[in-house]
Amino acid sequence: CLCKFRIQEKHQPVQVLEALLPEGIIIPAGFETVGHIAHLNLRDEHLPYKTLIAQVVLDKNKPKIQTVVNKIDAIQNDYRTMQLEILAGHDSLVTTVIESGLRFQVDLATVYWNSRLSTERQRLVNNIFQNSDVVCDVFSGVGPIAISAAKKVKYVYANDLNPAAVEYLEQNIVLNKLERKIEVYNMDARRFVNAMYSSQHVHPVTQVVMNLPKDAAEFLDVFRGILRNRQTGHIAMPKIHVYGFSKAEDPEYDFHERINLALCDSVMGVEMHRVRLVAPGKWMLCASFTLPESVAYAKANYITC
Repeated sequence: CLCKFRIQEKHQPVQVLEALLPEGIIIPAGFETVGHIAHLNLRDEHLPYKTLIAQVVLDKNKPKIQTVVNKIDAIQNDYRTMQLEILAGHDSLVTTVIESGLRFQVDLATVYWNSRLSTERQRLVNNIFQNSDVVCDVFSGVGPIAISAAKKVKYVYANDLNPAAVEYLEQNIVLNKLERKIEVYNMDARRFVNAMYSSQHVHPVTQVVMNLPKDAAEFLDVFRGILRNRQTGHIAMPKIHVYGFSKAEDPEYDFHERINLALCDSVMGVEMHRVRLVAPGKWMLCASFTLPESVAYAKANYITC
């Protein structure tokens, strides 16, 4: 049957799968594309037919797609790497992604990449960042935000805990000829933020991006008292863009409360943006706010709220 459909170009993948899979099974209709890799998220009912599904996806999307993978486990580690199973095509998970005219080398076996966030990345760069900005990207990964921002802003400080991500970040900076616009770090997030505010050689940061939706809000406590020991004159407070997930009935309220809890303060003027619905009833949000001076100059980093 599969050979029959291979030679009929007019048939779409959904039509082929409808003919080949048992009646009653929901047909997997979409996938995320990362360079030449098709990334499936198959349901349990699809798993007995995963090789067949992958072969159809490969056959009907050549030559653009050369490898088909399926996520076999949720992200459960500090490096945000996904457990992927190669179902069809080439064995390598190294690929090149082109996004907004920029090139990014990634290895899905060792680093995180999400093509579905490209619109959100461009929202920050095109609508929020200004030419005079200095951006601090706390969880930069291989650099999709940092490198896009560096094409526009004055300077970027980019950090990631994953050494493999930092290695690809450095390669991507060279690939896009931005060596003079980005400084790279491989640190824990709190240590990195402290380094940004303790060094006299760092340009004053105007925008902070914290794109680690699972945990980023809990790292906000690093900003409490971040400037309490500074003896210089007035320092402009940075705009912070922190990402998070919420399953609450009112996700904006829920996320705002978590921000207040992390900073031990009532943060005013928080702008909430719904990035995408990642699962039924689960939103990914971006909260943007100016760091309150009461937080930045607080006497202690850690207090009981």
